[in-house]
Amino acid sequence: MNRRIGWLAVLGPIYALGSIWLSIMLSSWFTWQNNAISDLGVHPVAPIFNISLIACGIMCAIFAIGAMLRFKNLIGKAGMLIMFLACISLTGIGIFTEDYSPHHFYFSVAFFVLLLIATLVLGPFFLLKRKTRFLGISALAVTFIGIYGWAYHVAVGWGAGVAIPEALTFVPGGIWFALLGLWVIQKDSRRNEL
Repeated sequence: MNRRIGWLAVLGPIYALGSIWLSIMLSSWFTWQNNAISDLGVHPVAPIFNISLIACGIMCAIFAIGAMLRFKNLIGKAGMLIMFLACISLTGIGIFTEDYSPHHFYFSVAFFVLLLIATLVLGPFFLLKRKTRFLGISALAVTFIGIYGWAYHVAVGWGAGVAIPEALTFVPGGIWFALLGLWVIQKDSRRNEL
């Protein structure tokens, strides 16, 4: 895996998070309490929103395959395989918008569940080494924040929509994935094994 593959993991989430933010800013009707983030995919900002999810999913899936092939440890390989499936699910959300029911629902659930499982698996994997401890801690933080967001939504509720627990999963997950990409770039520049 070379430096270019690592940049995919950095640029994909930045592009998606920036496009989601822009889509929300351009959508005066959107509220965090009453909408799902995917509602943006069937309104005038749909091209901005959907293309970013598709592009991010593809870029991050390519990175996940590269990392999976290069990791020596089976836990690392398994975690990146789960992450690859989460990335494919993210692409599916962008392709199968809310107009394509029930496909959109299945891809959405798969993405959020697989992302949290992947960070739960990869967290301890990265914690085992001193030089990657920050990746392990941050991966487990993604898992905790995401589970908290969804559990609170089910138990108490953030409102009628699911935008808040979605953001509490996707935003930390995207930031963590970008950090992982930066770590790979740094490792590759020093020609170290993953």
